[in-house]
Amino acid sequence: MPRPATNTNSLARGRVRASMNKYNLFNLYKKPQIRHQGRSLYQQKWTAKQETRAYHGEHLTEGRWKQIFDPNLNSVAQLDASLKGNNNVEETPVSLQTYAVLEKRLEFALFRSMFASSIRQARQFILGGYVEVNGITIKHPSFPLKSGDIFHVKPDRVLMALGRSKPSLAESIKVDNKQIIVWNEYVKNSKKNPREVWQLKQLKPKSLDTLSEFDNSNMIEKINKDIDNKMKNDQKKVNRESILSKILKVGKGEELKDLTVFNSLYGKENASKCFEIYRRIFDTKHTLLTKNSVEQCRQQIIKKSNEYENSQDFKFMSKIKQILNEINKSYSETVRLSAEQSKLSTEDSSKFYDPGFASKLTYHEKINKDEIMEDESKAKINLPWQKSLFGRQDPSKPYFTPWTPRPFLGAFSILPSHIEISFATCHGIYLRDPVARPGHSEVITPFPTHVHKRAYMYYVRKGM
Repeated sequence: MPRPATNTNSLARGRVRASMNKYNLFNLYKKPQIRHQGRSLYQQKWTAKQETRAYHGEHLTEGRWKQIFDPNLNSVAQLDASLKGNNNVEETPVSLQTYAVLEKRLEFALFRSMFASSIRQARQFILGGYVEVNGITIKHPSFPLKSGDIFHVKPDRVLMALGRSKPSLAESIKVDNKQIIVWNEYVKNSKKNPREVWQLKQLKPKSLDTLSEFDNSNMIEKINKDIDNKMKNDQKKVNRESILSKILKVGKGEELKDLTVFNSLYGKENASKCFEIYRRIFDTKHTLLTKNSVEQCRQQIIKKSNEYENSQDFKFMSKIKQILNEINKSYSETVRLSAEQSKLSTEDSSKFYDPGFASKLTYHEKINKDEIMEDESKAKINLPWQKSLFGRQDPSKPYFTPWTPRPFLGAFSILPSHIEISFATCHGIYLRDPVARPGHSEVITPFPTHVHKRAYMYYVRKGM
């Protein structure tokens, strides 16, 4: 039987556990550096053993752990680097392998693969029959994995482990009633002072505007977004072949003396460059004078150097492409600056005031707790951001719906080197037992080498 789960998330004791929860993250944050000054060697070993065992297999009794403990620690010796006499080779942290024997247990493999939020939850998944190894359901958390073993967890269990906790029906009703109160207050203020609420909404940053993705009241942001999209489309339409084709079509194959005919193409600042391109092509009587479609211009531009008859033709077209690049770059910048100038600022919010926006808002009735507790399907939620009970969009699922990742998940997103993981199918392959290399150990641990070294010394003496 495992050790009872009593006070595992204590903030007073501050033990770091193998668990992905906010209390454990706080303990990890506030954990001071373990110091050994002023302590006897036995006290140092005892402290190191306490701290490391709280993380590595805290659910195992001390007697059971001593039966599992193996004093022979695995490491990889890089003899090629050592034989060369390279003094820069880092020391191999062999002592970090003290608890490596636990990593081959199925429960630990699930936790390391992020298929469970804690070792204890991984045990529950295994005992519940949600885990398979090589296609066979395994109900033994201590099942030892071997190289090449493939384990699989039911996807709904993984979603539950990595997702936000599903609230109870009573908790959902409580949250929704609070949301309804806040929403009704917002509707009341909007109907009472519509212009003031409108202007406040326009000035509110998008990160703080919780309703921005559910309504169109922020007109300034919508208009500026349309301007950005139009700018990008205009820039995509203009390229070297389209510029060259337009220049040739404006010239019509005739001799030009004045460059003003190109002023309306890409601006006065680029008229001289357009004229230079046309003059060069006209003077050489190039075939582009008559064959000037966009596709024909593109064929000339993409032609490789070995496809030209002589070097003069290659130099001629290289110069044309250089000028086209300059025009394209200049015109794209002009389009961007024009779009920036046409964008609206928050001071223009009064120009787009919609006096009827408040009339479109409706109050929401407070939900009846007793009625919903008897039959959850009777819940009628019609908030702009939510159409069902909080966190219970699909009551049949064991996790928060719509699925939302659990808080602070990123702080625990550390994947092991000895396991290949597929989150798409919730499969994992146990490649090999974790080993230590110069400067690196594949056993994930929050404690430094000197702490594991003293814990190893304790168990070498007491565990034999």
